[in-house]
Amino acid sequence: MNQKEKEKQILQQIKISREAHGFSQRGLCAIIDMSQPSLVKIEKGMISPQLNTLLKILEPLGLTIKIVPIDQE
Repeated sequence: MNQKEKEKQILQQIKISREAHGFSQRGLCAIIDMSQPSLVKIEKGMISPQLNTLLKILEPLGLTIKIVPIDQE
């Protein structure tokens, strides 16, 4: 899987988790103090969020980032 595919997969998981938690884009943005158009662009893969922005989005979803070794299988 290349970098673009990995990024797309992460952004799709954020959207799935947001919806599973019952957050609209506007609702989540109100919590994290972000503009809704910015979240739309992130979820659609139009822009790549900075690390601090990504962590800010993940926190209310009960998620975080974990560094793990790449599976060599």
